[in-house]
Amino acid sequence: MDRRNMVWPMSGTGDRLAETLRSAANATHSVSGGATDVVDGYLRWAADQIRMLQGMLSPSDLERMITTPRYWATQADRTSVLTTVNVITDELQHRRGVLEAAADAVAQQAEAWSPNDGQFTNYVLIDTNFWMEKTSSDLDALDWHQALADAAGPSHPAMQDELRIVVPLLVIDELDEKSHRRDTRSKVLGATKFLYDLLADNPGKPRKIRDETPARGAVTAQLLFDPLSHRRLPNNDDELVERLIVLRDFIGHPASQMFFLTQDGGAAFRAGVSGLMPRHAPTPPRTNGG
Repeated sequence: MDRRNMVWPMSGTGDRLAETLRSAANATHSVSGGATDVVDGYLRWAADQIRMLQGMLSPSDLERMITTPRYWATQADRTSVLTTVNVITDELQHRRGVLEAAADAVAQQAEAWSPNDGQFTNYVLIDTNFWMEKTSSDLDALDWHQALADAAGPSHPAMQDELRIVVPLLVIDELDEKSHRRDTRSKVLGATKFLYDLLADNPGKPRKIRDETPARGAVTAQLLFDPLSHRRLPNNDDELVERLIVLRDFIGHPASQMFFLTQDGGAAFRAGVSGLMPRHAPTPPRTNGG
């Protein structure tokens, strides 16, 4: 999937956004007739799509897909466009291609993030601090269900339910940044190796960490990309909480199945007040070997 086509809804599910984008693309076919009809039809089409999409898309995504420079130029002076109506026809064709590509990207993301166990799948975003000071062997041996059970919080996933470990791109970036600093490099090399070996072959798709057993649900991990248009929040804890909220809304999953595992009290408070399920582990959780 081309990241240039990736968008995330500001509200609503991914399936709803994909459907709305396809509807917008199909509506371009209804613009026809003489020069005046085409210009007026284009502006009506744009107005309809702005009304439908402005609550679902970020301003930058809406500008890229609908309110382009051509739209504003046509709004400012319709008469000059009448003699070059082919420009409007070409613009509509290009808008259709952009919207269809975005709809395909959203649908692919919705499918990739769909829960394997339906409502019993638990999504767990793990804060950067959790990954530090663990070797790759520590992480290979970690009982992920037990780590969540050992942490403090209002609830924890049932042992038999699937866990989907959510790895935002911000976590990878933070680990990379720490790997270039002399004082923290040794603390993150294990996590960097573990995550790269696990996720590099097929970024964006769930990767198996543990198979399902009679006593434990399967454990998978998945990289959560940022769209190119995304602008991160100044505070990294706020940004991670917001990414999990966006994912929750994108897949339409119950808030009670969206967990935030962290070793920081501030991040746990932020997750809890945002309606997520915080799990606070101030000390590194035990591995099977120690």
